[in-house]
Amino acid sequence: MDLIIESYLTQTVRWPQEGQHILAPFDKTSIVVYQAYNSSIGHFAAAHGYFGGVFSLTRMSWIKPNFLWMMFRSGWGSKEGQKVVLAFWLKRAAFGSILAQAVHSTFHRDVRISPGTWWSTAGLTRF
Repeated sequence: MDLIIESYLTQTVRWPQEGQHILAPFDKTSIVVYQAYNSSIGHFAAAHGYFGGVFSLTRMSWIKPNFLWMMFRSGWGSKEGQKVVLAFWLKRAAFGSILAQAVHSTFHRDVRISPGTWWSTAGLTRF
C-alpha cells in the first residue's frame, strides 16, 4: 500500500464534523495501524515480519490508527517500553473483528450496559 501524503489543513475539510469515526490510511482490503513496543519485541517483529521472542498474546494492546497520536502517546518514542513504533497493514475484516471485540477502558453510561457487565467484559478483577 502506498501511503498518500497531504497537509493536515487539506485533510480536515473532508473529515466528518460529528459522530465517532476512525481516521486512518486504508484501501479496499487494508487499514494501517500503529503500536509502540519495547525494543526486543519491536526489533524482533521488524527483522522477522511476525511477532515472536518475548511477545505475548495475553498483553493488552493499544493500537492507534493515527501516526501522530501514536507518537504523542509513546512520548515520541522515548517512553520506557515504547521506543519502537511499528506500522501494520491489517486486513479490514480483521480490523473490524478486533473493533467489534473492543471494550472502553473506562465505564460510559451512554453505552447502555451496566457497570458490572462492563467490568466483566473488560476482563477486570475486583479485589
